[in-house]
This record gives sequence, C-alpha cells and structure tokens, in this order.
Amino acid sequence: MKKILGVLLMLCLLGGCASVKEAQNLANCKFALRNVELTDYNLTSLGFTVVIAITNLNKKHPATLKRFEGVLTVNEEHMANVTLKDIRIEPNSVKNAKAKFVVPMSTFSNKLLGLISMNSGTLDYHLTGTMYFEGPLGTEIPLPVDIGRFGNGRD
Repeated sequence: MKKILGVLLMLCLLGGCASVKEAQNLANCKFALRNVELTDYNLTSLGFTVVIAITNLNKKHPATLKRFEGVLTVNEEHMANVTLKDIRIEPNSVKNAKAKFVVPMSTFSNKLLGLISMNSGTLDYHLTGTMYFEGPLGTEIPLPVDIGRFGNGRD
C-alpha cells in the first residue's frame, strides 16, 4: 500500500513540475494583436476577424494554450468578447490564431462607425484577457494577458 501511495505521489509531483514548466513556457510567449479586419457588413451588424500572433520563444518545448478569453476594445469602446481554444505553438515558432465575431450596429457610436467606414488610421485596438493552461489533474490555471495596442501605424 505504501508503494502505491508513493507512486501516486511521485506521479502528482511530476505532473505538477510539468505544469509549472508549461506555465513558465506559456508565460514567456509573446502575444501581438496582428490584425483586425472587417470581413462582412450589412445594415444590422459588422463581422470581424482578429488575428493574434503567439510566439513561442522556447527552442525545445511547445507551449499549449488551453483557452483564451478576452475583450477587444476599439478607441476604448467595448467591441466584443474574443475566445480561442486549444492552440499549440511549436518551439521557436509563431502561431497566428484567428477569432471571428459579429458586432451589432447598436454597439457602435456614430464617431466609431465613421472611422471604420473611412478605414481610418486613427483606430486604436486593444485586447486584454486571461489565458488558461492545463494544470495537474485537469485543473485550468489562469494567467492574465494584455496584448497591447495596434493602430495609428503602431505594431
């Protein structure tokens, strides 16, 4: 019985170490809001695609993003909730994760609609949220992320 408990304890410890390593690897990834593109429009809504570039700087181990939940703002106005799931980023590489969403016209102010319709360079996008990776025994461990701003010629 003691041997079984010892083996179970050892497996839990190894799983915990792997989770800590995965958390560190995911925390060291770089996130960039690569693109926000208007893909569809009609009288009631606008459709967008958001591309988030995730760079795994680790040269040996992949990073796995279980889930990302965030909020996209445009010129500091809430636009949409953004969700990504089950993304694997290979070692020393970049993964472009895409999220598509539809925003009702009622969400937009007149000023913001004018800027979008003119494809203005004065739009400022900001994406913040929480990424989750899988911890020991299937738990999800959260890490906050501020992907930063994109717009006005900034990248």
